Amino acid sequence: MSSWRTDEERLLKYFNYVEKIIRGMKLKAPQYLKAQVEMIVDNAKRYYYDAKHYMGLKDYPTSYICIAYCEGLLDTLKFLNLIEVTEEERVMVEKRRRVMVAGVFDIVHPGHIYLISKAAELGDVIVVVARDSTVERLKGRRPVIPEGQRLEVVKNIKGVSEAVLGKEGEDMLKIVEELKPNVILLGPNQNFNEEKLKRDLELRGLKVDVIRLREVYEAYELCSTSKIIKEILRREDLRKLLNC
Repeated sequence: MSSWRTDEERLLKYFNYVEKIIRGMKLKAPQYLKAQVEMIVDNAKRYYYDAKHYMGLKDYPTSYICIAYCEGLLDTLKFLNLIEVTEEERVMVEKRRRVMVAGVFDIVHPGHIYLISKAAELGDVIVVVARDSTVERLKGRRPVIPEGQRLEVVKNIKGVSEAVLGKEGEDMLKIVEELKPNVILLGPNQNFNEEKLKRDLELRGLKVDVIRLREVYEAYELCSTSKIIKEILRREDLRKLLNC
């Protein structure tokens, strides 16, 4: 029986292959089939994200099944000449920068959207959503929204190319080793020292640019999770006071 590390490495190679097809393909379907082909491509992508999700849970058999379904759908479309992936497009895909953003995304607000939109200006955005156990360990409380639901919301934010759950445990850089981003974009309020993070990454042989987004998005009053929670608590206290 192969080790979990071997299974994970094989899956990552599989993911890289399928990802090149997804990112480099062009639709060739006639107009009357376009909607159906787009639906099949969307289903293939959903299998891809499910495969990533199950790999994060170390459920490798289910992950293999999901990624195989994804590849099968795409291969069928290629066989029917309804999509095309050229070598030139594959090379262009490989050259695009992968930009990693990480966070809790407990109550999604405009500040999150702004961070992701800025990341999208730099390349393909990969969002790492913190696990419930990680949030509890670092902040002393569990998130309001469970990790699976938070992941589902983030996957559907415009500009996100890929979203995965982070790793459990104290090794914060393990997920970076797995995803191999070219850039990590930190939010203005994220508690990381950029220089220390760069050094820690270099010690692991990872060449990653670490960038801090300096602008704090303040177009609206409630542009942070803490502000939203404080407003909810203020209203609840007011409601209790009025009911006295």
